[in-house]
Amino acid sequence: MYKITGAGLALSVLLLGQTACAAPATDLNAIVKAVMEDQYGKQYDAKHACWTFTHTTEQGDDLTYCMQPGKPELVDTAKGKQLFVYAANAYDIHDDNRYSYGQTDPGLLGAFQVSIDAKGEWTFVAMDSAMEFGSNGYCGCNKAGFVKLSHQGDYGWLFVSGSAIQGKVVADYSIVMSRQGGFVDVSRIPQTKASAQDVTYELKVAERAGPGLFPLTVTKTRAKAKVEDITVNFDPKKYAYQLPAGK
Repeated sequence: MYKITGAGLALSVLLLGQTACAAPATDLNAIVKAVMEDQYGKQYDAKHACWTFTHTTEQGDDLTYCMQPGKPELVDTAKGKQLFVYAANAYDIHDDNRYSYGQTDPGLLGAFQVSIDAKGEWTFVAMDSAMEFGSNGYCGCNKAGFVKLSHQGDYGWLFVSGSAIQGKVVADYSIVMSRQGGFVDVSRIPQTKASAQDVTYELKVAERAGPGLFPLTVTKTRAKAKVEDITVNFDPKKYAYQLPAGK
C-alpha cells in the first residue's frame, strides 16, 4: 500500500513494520509534517517553507521541486476519521535556480489520505507523491478546492491546469481522488479547448441522494453567453467524467 519515494525510504520502511504512527488526533499539523517527511524526506527548505524533492518526469527529466502542503481536511466517514491533504510545488521561487522550469516542465501534485483512530494514531489509506499537471512548473493545484464526491466517503480535489500552445490557451479540469491505495484524476472535462477559444466550460459537483459518485453540472458558454447546462455522470467503465460526444 505504501509508495516509497526518494529520501522518504528509511521512514517508509519503518512504517511498514508498524500498524500506525502515533500523533495527537487534534494536532493535524504534526500529522501533515510527518506525511511530508515520509514522502519527501527530511529535506525541508526553511527559506522557502517547503520540502525539496527530485522527481523524474514522464519525459525522463530530473527536476527539483519544493513541495508545500495545502490545507488539511478532516472528515468523518463510515470508516472513521479521514485526513486529506495535498502538496503542490512552489512555482514562484526566483532566487534559487533549482526551482526554475521550462515551458514543457510540469508542475507537481502530491495527494494523501490518512486514517486517524480514537487514540490519534494514523495510517496511510492512499498516497501519490508525484502527479504531473500543467506546464512551466505550475500545476494549478495550489488552488485546488476540496470536494465531496459521494455519500460513501469519497472526497477529492478540483482544480484547473493547462498551457499556452502557439498563442492558444488549453486548460482542463482535474478531479483527483483516491483509488486502490493511490490517486487518480477522474476528470476529462476541458475548461478551454485549443480548437474553440471563445468556448468555456464551468464545472461544479452536483450532490444528490443515493449511492455512487455524484454527477457534475457543466455549464457551456460561448463568447460569455450561456449555451447550455450539461449533466455528466461518472462512467465506471472509463473511471472518468467525460463530456458527451459533440458537446
